[in-house]
Amino acid sequence: MSIAILIQVTLGGLLLGGLYALVAFGLSLVYGVAGILNFSHGTLLAVAGIIASVLYAATGLNPLIIGVILIPGFLVFGYFFYAYFLDPLTSRNPFENTVGTVLVTVGALLILSDLSALLAGPTVKNIPLRFQTIEIGDVIISMTQVFIFAGIAALITGLHLFIKRSWIGRAMRAVAQDQVAAQICGVRPNKIRCYTFAVGSGIVAVAAILYVLSFPVDPYMGFSLTVKAFTIIILGGIGNLLGALLAGLFLGVVEAMTAFFWASDWAPAVSIILLLVILVIFPRGIVARLRS
Repeated sequence: MSIAILIQVTLGGLLLGGLYALVAFGLSLVYGVAGILNFSHGTLLAVAGIIASVLYAATGLNPLIIGVILIPGFLVFGYFFYAYFLDPLTSRNPFENTVGTVLVTVGALLILSDLSALLAGPTVKNIPLRFQTIEIGDVIISMTQVFIFAGIAALITGLHLFIKRSWIGRAMRAVAQDQVAAQICGVRPNKIRCYTFAVGSGIVAVAAILYVLSFPVDPYMGFSLTVKAFTIIILGGIGNLLGALLAGLFLGVVEAMTAFFWASDWAPAVSIILLLVILVIFPRGIVARLRS
């Protein structure tokens, strides 16, 4: 096997891993602030990707314009989904709250998947944009990949600045660290959790636009994406953006190598195997273990 092929496979894995990391960012943010394992998180990417693909096929709009249309809708959806379906559960005891959030988010997963299949069909969809390619020796890089990498980098940078510099971002960190102290300082935790769920949904919408530029989506792929996001969070640590990015890239490369050297059917199982191994060997996450 030539070095060029190995580099080509690695680049594809890094691209996929970066997109996985974006999905994990939103899920990690929601769990860190609201304490909710949102099992419908990956399904939001599938739904957003399907909507983007249908809009592109019907209108031929630039994906950037489609993103401008989609993102506000998903921000609003995330806000009201938490406010009306999850926030009322916070008044219950811890056991009922946990079970209730699982039932609500799994129910949302099933409803959104079936509704997407009913309205847009069960077949896979994507945005088939084709750009020029760059040849570096025997390695071929498409401009689509370059644009996706640029989008991932821009979103990661913007999210980092939002969490560190904005008032809402600081309030999110305050609620995640100490809800009572944040409330004493004038922060309304329930409202901040609504904002957090909205931001998490908006991140998924951006990730979906980038995802469908290179990979197909279908209505029932959401749960597998959520499992991958859980794996990345455990690998990188909850609330750790850099750790999530590194873990996502690692998972993407491992999947790409598995598909290339072994069999593509085994690639999705890698995240499950990694999750089980990490839970046993590194229960606090690999990044936390390295720091200690």
